[in-house]
Amino acid sequence: MEFLIFLAILAAVVVFVTRPLWRPLDQTAEPEPAPSEATEVADLEAARDAKFREIRDAEMDHRTGKLSQADFDLIDRSLRAEAVQILRDLDRARGAPAQPEDPQAAARADRIPSGGERLPSP
Repeated sequence: MEFLIFLAILAAVVVFVTRPLWRPLDQTAEPEPAPSEATEVADLEAARDAKFREIRDAEMDHRTGKLSQADFDLIDRSLRAEAVQILRDLDRARGAPAQPEDPQAAARADRIPSGGERLPSP
């Protein structure tokens, strides 16, 4: 009797352990599910915050003399362009209507606030 109980438990363990291997081979590579809209927005908000921190760090490095003016200008312009793209993606993910390309938008992008600064209203 004890032998039958042992065999039953052993069979259950074998079935439990080998169950994932029973799938047909064509189903093993399942496509990843698309990220939900909330996840995408959260990821973009995190990317936005990280990019703003990078901009503030570059400004601090420039003020402390770690970056020359030419290097700072190049890095700052690049970081701000990336920040603008993240903000556009965030607006798109939130369902805001797309903004037309505005030549003055590039000029306004150079005025992204750092730290607690506030921009003057246009």
